[in-house]
Amino acid sequence: MGTRLTGAAECHVWLAPAVADPVLLDLLDPAERDRVRGLLREEARTLSTAAHALLRLVLAAHTGAQPWRIRLARTCRGCGGAHGKPRLADPPADLEFSLSHCAGLVAVAVTSGRPVGVDVEAVGDLSGDRALLPHRVLSEAERDAFAVLPEPHAPAAFTRYWARKEALLKATGDGLLVNPADLTVSAPDTPAALLHWRGRPAPHPPLPLADVPAGPDHRCAVAFVGPHPPGFRMVAHRLGSVRDAAAGSLTPPAPGPAWPPEPGCAAPAWPATG
Repeated sequence: MGTRLTGAAECHVWLAPAVADPVLLDLLDPAERDRVRGLLREEARTLSTAAHALLRLVLAAHTGAQPWRIRLARTCRGCGGAHGKPRLADPPADLEFSLSHCAGLVAVAVTSGRPVGVDVEAVGDLSGDRALLPHRVLSEAERDAFAVLPEPHAPAAFTRYWARKEALLKATGDGLLVNPADLTVSAPDTPAALLHWRGRPAPHPPLPLADVPAGPDHRCAVAFVGPHPPGFRMVAHRLGSVRDAAAGSLTPPAPGPAWPPEPGCAAPAWPATG
């Protein structure tokens, strides 16, 4: 067993820039390396390599295994194929994790005992083909709130909506099987929360949601299935590179405040490392 960075009442979110680095490819297992080599665009190869390398480094810190020897299983809920949300094929069975990557940034979230989903999205303009995205992704209530935003704030606000919804759908395992417009989340300038899920049968477990600081060019969110245990805390880590994780920077942080934040806070005041 490794250092076990995440305790029973903790979630750690690791973010790092995605930079082409041939050393990272050696951290992947053979199947992942084959998938990376099959990607046509260099940017896609860089993102996929960095995300899976960071995930394996974080999992290695928990399990004590060599990164490339960690066995991951994937099963799609829709078709049963081997391309669903990854999970550990070997113990510890209670370790839950999620990964995401977008436009030069990768993210990994790790916690214990409950499914977790993380999503990172790049803030981009809403011109051309992207102009239709708010109509496809946002619920009616979200579209009404989005329509009155000043135009300069629209791209960042939409990206915040999108990251929150994707994090929730990753946590539940629904992914693209559910229309993101079925979910209504809180306004981008208010604490993250799921307000309504159209067509979702009740009762259903709580789905806590939080924003993750990711810099001015990205928006990131993390979601869980089930209530937080007492004293739950979250820690965001920003690494200078994925290779930093391999150099031994994955160390337990000092104790931080419990989560969620006090009412009225726009974002959790997490301790940040890296």
